[in-house]
Amino acid sequence: MTVSTLKIGRREYVVVPRRDFDRITAQACEQVRQRTQDAGDAAESRRRMREPGGISLAELRRKLGL
Repeated sequence: MTVSTLKIGRREYVVVPRRDFDRITAQACEQVRQRTQDAGDAAESRRRMREPGGISLAELRRKLGL
């Protein structure tokens, strides 16, 4: 990947080939998707822990004899 820098005024910009930009953008989108999924999973876990009738991990281990 060949990278060039460009300065306009006091700001610096990086110029990269289009395919590299597309790859970086796709990776960023995947990270956002994964972060959103993780947040949803955590919320689901908290919701299930509040439901009555559930058992704790300690109780499950005791029942299984572990």
